[in-house]
Amino acid sequence: MARAFKSTPKGFVADLEKAERRLLRTLFKDVIQLLDVGQETPTGAASESASGPSSEPSADPFWDIVSGLGPLGADDASAGEPAGVGNPTGAGEDAPSREAPQDEALARLLPPGVHGDTAAEQAAAAEFRALTEDGVRRAKTADLQRSVAALQVNPVVLDEEQAIAFSRALNDVRLVLSARLGIDADEDAERVHAVDDWSAAKDVESYMALLYNFTTWLLETLMLALSTRLPD
Repeated sequence: MARAFKSTPKGFVADLEKAERRLLRTLFKDVIQLLDVGQETPTGAASESASGPSSEPSADPFWDIVSGLGPLGADDASAGEPAGVGNPTGAGEDAPSREAPQDEALARLLPPGVHGDTAAEQAAAAEFRALTEDGVRRAKTADLQRSVAALQVNPVVLDEEQAIAFSRALNDVRLVLSARLGIDADEDAERVHAVDDWSAAKDVESYMALLYNFTTWLLETLMLALSTRLPD
């Protein structure tokens, strides 16, 4: 059984069973894949093809991999304003733009930098996304890759920089799971948190709820451990 992250002289330490580390590595790797297969190409007068921007893939690798994981106990954003904010025309019709992901999980991983429903706000959001989204994807992928590497041994020992990256990776897993589970309100979260018996998991949704609760608990323990290093 997993033991919570603790702040120690060696760093932030957690004791995880082999199956738990394998599970987390699988989840991290799959979010990396999700970020990769969801890659889009910015569109504009110079880059848009005759067929228009690339569409989202129809396959859902995260759902596929979660459904095949098996039981847990088994062994083994830019500081400046984008062009177009306050002046929606930006650089003109040739300004690059990128549509928000249609996949809800990717949309939660890559939220808009400009909010609003008007045509001007939507145009500014598309321009901002074209300028920043690739960098966000690379940063998230780097955090996830570092976290996969940290799980190769037990106990898991993280320095402060690694712990912050690990916390971001865990949160990205939670964002994907929350989208797949339809967590949009407090009552949805309560429904998911009520699923707490691994032996009773009979379908993909209940298993995903258990994964969400496990990663939430682990993230909470890591954030608590990190908080002990904050200055008074």
